[in-house]
Amino acid sequence: MKDKDSRVFRVASDKPFLIGLGILGGSYLLIIVSMVLADLFFLNYVDQPVLGDELVKQGRHIESGVIVPTETGRRYFFRAGKNEKGLRQADGPLLGTGLFIADSSEVVLISSDEQFKPVTASLRPEVRLKNYAITNNVATLTTDEPHGLLWGEFIRVSSSDEVGWDGIREITETTSDQLSFMVDEGASLAGSILLSKPNPLVQAMRSRDIRFSIKLSLISCTLTTLFSLWIAVPIGYVMSRFQFRGKALIDTLLDIPIVLPPLVVGLSLLILFRYMPDWLSDAVVYKWPAVVLAQFMVACAFAVRTMRVTFDQIPQRFEQVALTLGCNRKKAFWRVIMPQAKGGLLAAGTLAWARALGEFGPILVFAGATRQKTEVLPTSAFLELQAGRTEGMLAVSLIMIAAAAVVFIVARTLGMKRIFA
Repeated sequence: MKDKDSRVFRVASDKPFLIGLGILGGSYLLIIVSMVLADLFFLNYVDQPVLGDELVKQGRHIESGVIVPTETGRRYFFRAGKNEKGLRQADGPLLGTGLFIADSSEVVLISSDEQFKPVTASLRPEVRLKNYAITNNVATLTTDEPHGLLWGEFIRVSSSDEVGWDGIREITETTSDQLSFMVDEGASLAGSILLSKPNPLVQAMRSRDIRFSIKLSLISCTLTTLFSLWIAVPIGYVMSRFQFRGKALIDTLLDIPIVLPPLVVGLSLLILFRYMPDWLSDAVVYKWPAVVLAQFMVACAFAVRTMRVTFDQIPQRFEQVALTLGCNRKKAFWRVIMPQAKGGLLAAGTLAWARALGEFGPILVFAGATRQKTEVLPTSAFLELQAGRTEGMLAVSLIMIAAAAVVFIVARTLGMKRIFA
């Protein structure tokens, strides 16, 4: 006879739980991949024509389309906005974003579904050369339209009939319709000259300011990593192996740079050095040592935390066996503990280097953002954005992504597979 209180227990399926975990984890991975791909695909990696002023004025779409005057036979660059399907010229096919040659005296912007929406398209002519001259190996070109190029930018020059012109040239002087750059020794007047703008990555790698920021970033991040490990190893070992009064307070203090906003760290350093001797303050504040110190104050906290976890994972009995066999604590540390901590040491160094590379707030407050003085890669991205050069900012961002990826690959190759696998 069956017991009335007996129940049949069934194990619930794990699929809903696993699906939930996959959705939560996958969404974060999707955001990471999407951010990197957005940076990669936003930039145009081919040379672009030199364009004149915007021809599309502010207004609204009407039923017959917005008419924009053009010059027959001239090249134009059109970019459709969110309210346009494209443009049409002389009853021809609908054209989308890109270069085209005008075959009539006007083009018509075709709106999307609804009328009376604001015009969001862009139409700009390709500039043409009116005349040029060479004086002391400096070529001065005059264009028929304002070219929009700035001093210090780079331009690709090519000539089909004369040597000494071809190459990427830095603009040394510019006005609204003139630009000057150096040409090779012996260059003479050419029959035809073509101008184009190199892609943003080429522009960034050619820029003296950004090359300086790359150099300073590599030096400062390496110094920060070495200083961080120099401090993190002994602190991590002491906090892991010894019990003493005030340990909880010290542990809390070590985490302050992690939880504080980076801007506050820079401001605190700036106030601290007001109480330092003048010779020390003058040598550090708003100089390149301030960059290293600002990076160190944040990166070292992450290295300390990593090294403490590393030493916690190494059983103390290994050290105790070494002590019973005649080693003192110093020899046991170097011969027993450190060989087992090399993976954590590499992880702490990689984390400190990557954290230093991306540091911006403390550097901006404590070291400033001076070109070719305290400019590191995050500062370069900020200055490019401040100047309205979005593509230049993204080019610097890609350089930072590439540098971080190289460090991560090297670290994995040298033995961090167990840590990051």
